[in-house]
Amino acid sequence: MHADIQGFYDPNTSTVSYVVYEADGSECAIIDTVLDYNAAAGRIST
Repeated sequence: MHADIQGFYDPNTSTVSYVVYEADGSECAIIDTVLDYNAAAGRIST
């Protein structure tokens, strides 16, 4: 069994989030490194 990986680029933060999943749909994982930074407010959010 092998895992498929799909990346999603966020142009606002220049980072990539990934969904790792098995082709049979049994399991998946989300790797989300994106923290949206609001410079005006000085805050981050997910």
